[in-house]
Amino acid sequence: MRQIFYFFTLCLILMTHPTKAEFSELEKQQIQKIIERYLNQNPEILFDLIVNYSNQKSEYAKQNAISLTYDSEGDGMIGNPDASFIIYEYSDYNCGYCKRLFTTLQTLIMEDDDLLIIVKEFPILAKSSVLAAKAALAAEEQGKFAEYHLTLMTSVGGITEDSLQTIATIVGLDLSLFNEAISSDRFDKILQRNMESGRAIGIEGTPALLIGEQIIPGAIGLDEIKALIETERKNS
Repeated sequence: MRQIFYFFTLCLILMTHPTKAEFSELEKQQIQKIIERYLNQNPEILFDLIVNYSNQKSEYAKQNAISLTYDSEGDGMIGNPDASFIIYEYSDYNCGYCKRLFTTLQTLIMEDDDLLIIVKEFPILAKSSVLAAKAALAAEEQGKFAEYHLTLMTSVGGITEDSLQTIATIVGLDLSLFNEAISSDRFDKILQRNMESGRAIGIEGTPALLIGEQIIPGAIGLDEIKALIETERKNS
């Protein structure tokens, strides 16, 4: 069966790539008849070919969607910037589950010094989520994202312009540069990119993690994340 299948595949290649070999019209007709007869006798082969092709297309689409997340210019980062392993986190500062996961991720990077977490701002819960995301990106511009992210994630109460200003002062940001940044539209492209990349891989809520090629929705536990990292490291 396998030899016949290989022969069938070879026939297809020869038929569809005339530069590979030269056949007379009669020979081409004979090859076509062989293929047609074989398919009529073994219709499951055609089904398998279609399924395999569909799976290949789906895998390509998945890989292409994941690659959009890797575009992280301007995104905030926590952990080791020179780490060999990267986790991408889609997050919203108004999300209680994101704050729960934040504690887990802080523990993770304290225990694993070869880990970088790139925070993909994904402000979907409220208008203040967008303002907070821009504030965090403004802190990133001044090299203080980690400090701002930590303070904002552990703060209590609602997000307001005043609370974001207070945090900027606490972490030592240049307020004039900070205010200019959040009032501009230069972060819109980053936020739009993150929204598009998140939706491309099927993210509908926060938090969500991309660990290797595994898309993990929700605030999973520390041991679960460690297991996923270990698996991905072994497979890389």
